[in-house]
Amino acid sequence: MLRRVALTAALSLVALGCSDGGSIDRAGSPKATRPTTSSSTTTAPVTDATPGTAGLGDVIVPDAGNGGYDVQTYGLDIVVADDRASIVGTTTIAANATQSLSAFNLDLAGLTVDGVTVDGVDATWARATDELTITPAHPVGKGRSFTTVVRYSGRPAPVKDPSAPGTIGWLSAPTGTFVASEATGAKGWFPCNDHPSDKAMFTIAVTAKDADTVVANGTLSSKKAASPGHTTWTYGQTDPMATYLAQVAVGDYDVVQSTGPHGLPLRNVVVRGIDEAQRKVLDRTGDQIEYFETLFGPFPLDTYGVLVADSAPEFALETQTLTLLPAAWLQGYSPEETSGVMAHELAHQWFGDTVTPKRWSDIWLNEGFATYAEWLWNDHDGTRTLDAQVAEAMGQAQSWRNGFGPVAEPTAPFLFAPNEYGGAGIVLEALRKTIGDDKFFSTLREWLKRYGGASATTEQFEAVASEVSGQDLGAFFDSWLRSKTLPPMPA
Repeated sequence: MLRRVALTAALSLVALGCSDGGSIDRAGSPKATRPTTSSSTTTAPVTDATPGTAGLGDVIVPDAGNGGYDVQTYGLDIVVADDRASIVGTTTIAANATQSLSAFNLDLAGLTVDGVTVDGVDATWARATDELTITPAHPVGKGRSFTTVVRYSGRPAPVKDPSAPGTIGWLSAPTGTFVASEATGAKGWFPCNDHPSDKAMFTIAVTAKDADTVVANGTLSSKKAASPGHTTWTYGQTDPMATYLAQVAVGDYDVVQSTGPHGLPLRNVVVRGIDEAQRKVLDRTGDQIEYFETLFGPFPLDTYGVLVADSAPEFALETQTLTLLPAAWLQGYSPEETSGVMAHELAHQWFGDTVTPKRWSDIWLNEGFATYAEWLWNDHDGTRTLDAQVAEAMGQAQSWRNGFGPVAEPTAPFLFAPNEYGGAGIVLEALRKTIGDDKFFSTLREWLKRYGGASATTEQFEAVASEVSGQDLGAFFDSWLRSKTLPPMPA
């Protein structure tokens, strides 16, 4: 999920020992720009319609996501109460039907549904646990586009995720709100198809009191006065995004703009109270982007930066274009430690955000790649050699496999166990030593070129590596990804 520091050690020990709230005034709140889609209604009646599935059967979180449609765009319009405790939201979802639909589901936890339309016509709906089942007035034919609008309100409550301990979603501190949704926390603050296999474009409009700073993924397209004493901030991005990577923060934040390599806009958002000396480590971002571009290719998104919030101190999260980082790390970690974590989350913008795992069991494609990139950065920066970091992970990897199983077969609630970080990082080091530097980094660049903007699987990565290297790597991946026995590191 996140780059868990204290928690991963605890997970190792465990395995080896084996509502809604008040409403708020929406007056004067402008709508975010919405996509235009064609109607799903046809002159001929749809006679083969059936309900879409509630849940995609993901081996880690079977109930996550929904079947029968493919989301193209989300338009989020959220009004935040002055005390930041509750919201009123309108989510507009443009999707394509992958089957003829008599009904379909969205994921939504808590919150009160105030109304639903499909293609502008009132739809009926029902709630059961975290499922919102919508029955349109007319069935939606296969291959047709349709637009769903859900109006909702209430106090977002943290989501308990079966894939990992703790709570996620829309989180709060006295200094402001922020979001950490991996793996299934997005449903805690907007209705969605909450699974990484269904990426979409996002426009996010947030209205809050004038004294608050509002940030979200992507770039700021407008900032306008709303109702008296309130401002609407609208953000958008040109790259598809998984729901768990969405970010909104509202509160006492400073926004620091700068320019990175090739004129890339950089934006750091820092909770007030972090002094200039502690913020200095954030200046390393440009150097890290420049270094990673030599390995992975051009930075794949329109902007980047770090959101330093009063979040729980045990994790950071690679929310797209705006990484969440705990303020406590800037205040309590050494600059070298913090820059290593920054490199890890930055690397996720290539591995995890641009190419997203299609199943949660493919999480090593996120965390193993980001961990390996972190090791490369530490070696490049003179903090720790790559050999030393690999040797440390190799020394623990068999115990991780004993406790958590093969790298490519994680289970809940240990989706974010160290096996998927250091245990997966050594897989990439073994691959590099097996096929050589040139073909290894060519494999990573081809992976990004082929699947950038999409979701992909472990098997697809294996195919790319075999194709680029010109080798049959089946036995290699079987032993390194699917075996409980740690192979020896190639010479």
